[in-house]
Amino acid sequence: MRAIGLCAILVVACTPTTTRPSFAPVPEALHAVINARPADVTQAARELLQADTIRVHFVTLRDAFLETAEFAGTHRVRLWADPDVPGKSRVTIEAVYRPVEDPSRTRRDLERASPPGSPGQLRAAQLLAALKTKLGATTY
Repeated sequence: MRAIGLCAILVVACTPTTTRPSFAPVPEALHAVINARPADVTQAARELLQADTIRVHFVTLRDAFLETAEFAGTHRVRLWADPDVPGKSRVTIEAVYRPVEDPSRTRRDLERASPPGSPGQLRAAQLLAALKTKLGATTY
């Protein structure tokens, strides 16, 4: 009886919810291993973007996810930071844009990877380079 009660408490205490989006990054997203915990990477990214006058639309340090507001038309940058080995994070930064507006479809359905040289792709590359400089990077 006691074991059942303990199991019930553990199941109730674990919340399987996340504030991350249900979709994965686009295949063209940028990747790196950064020498910091996921929450620290997310916080540093927020500070770097705000210093670069890019408004952050949504950020959660607990889930290590960040999304900017639209800039330069319909471009948007998203960052996922996942744990790697202790003290390091696998960082994925995607740059997307919406070429058309269609209220009958979800925003994600309309998003496409930002083309090379576009404002979104340039900002994503600048952000990743700044994170590598500020926090350090590991190459496996």
